[in-house]
Amino acid sequence: MKRTAAFATATTLAAGLALAPPAHAASWGNVGSPALSFNGGLDRVDFAAQDTGWAVGTSGSFFGPKTHLLRWTPSGWTAQASPANFTATDIAVGDPNRAWVIGYSLTGMAGLYWNGTTWTNVGYPLVGIPSQVSAAPDGTAYSVAGVDAAGGGLSAIMRWDGTAWVDTTVPLPPSSAITSVDVRSAGDVWLAGTTSNGTAVTGLVMHWNGTAWTRHDLPGAMGTPGFQATLHRIVALSPTDVYALRVRQNAQTTNALVHWNGTSWREITTPLNTAGIGLSPDGAGGVIMLPITNGPKTQYMHYDGSAWTTVNGPARTGKAQATDADPRPGTGEIISVGTATEPTKKTPFIERFN
Repeated sequence: MKRTAAFATATTLAAGLALAPPAHAASWGNVGSPALSFNGGLDRVDFAAQDTGWAVGTSGSFFGPKTHLLRWTPSGWTAQASPANFTATDIAVGDPNRAWVIGYSLTGMAGLYWNGTTWTNVGYPLVGIPSQVSAAPDGTAYSVAGVDAAGGGLSAIMRWDGTAWVDTTVPLPPSSAITSVDVRSAGDVWLAGTTSNGTAVTGLVMHWNGTAWTRHDLPGAMGTPGFQATLHRIVALSPTDVYALRVRQNAQTTNALVHWNGTSWREITTPLNTAGIGLSPDGAGGVIMLPITNGPKTQYMHYDGSAWTTVNGPARTGKAQATDADPRPGTGEIISVGTATEPTKKTPFIERFN
């Protein structure tokens, strides 16, 4: 996902997130829309500009999925028809004329492309399950896929060549697996994953500066093959301000953020050693981690560059889990998406911080 948008606002700490002081107490609230009336969930959201954003989700089952595309308009969220049905895993928005969705189904891998007018089925190479896609305003887009990549299995790095997804060569060390991608421009691409020497696993980040790839070995224990942590998300706020989300899985280590300041990497332990399933910019120089939740309220853990603050979303029926968030540029808002799960149904939701 593209994670480079920023708010042009003065910032203060309000309800755990750094935003301009509003006339009311800043908080997470529910966003209603007829487009949310389906039995399923929303998984990803991405904005390229104030009025250029989409969310994507899926209803049905693995054997019969239905793709749901929701587009932001000045009048709110509206549903768009998908030319293909599959389990969507991610969406990236470059600009009003370029957006991508990736996913999979029983018949193979899947991909959609928005050309400014309509969504078309562009497919996806058979290189593993597509997991993440990220795009920049200049049209540069990368995606990662794999077979148990989070466990050190096979992975692939794909690049959009203007009409299709194609394999791209990255000088990875042997026994490497890439699990996350963030794209800021054609000359600023970040990949995160792991590499193994057979006995120990190391966190790995690769950076493309437009000319060459640079390898970064990250500090901190990542476990051993078969019992390893993963770098689930990478968020590049600038070439000298990058966060990677480390999830311990079954490794003997901690859940943490790993931060690059342009010179060195450092570990930032998450509150109560909480595991995150998502990591997004806050639009004001920090990041928001979405932790695993088991109650009727979503939870957002905000790191402003020096300290953590935790805030909850509104109460819902069922178990609420936010899965992705993104700033909506120029508005002072952050938009998150997720699913409230009950025994007999799932309810997609959108929440807004302002």
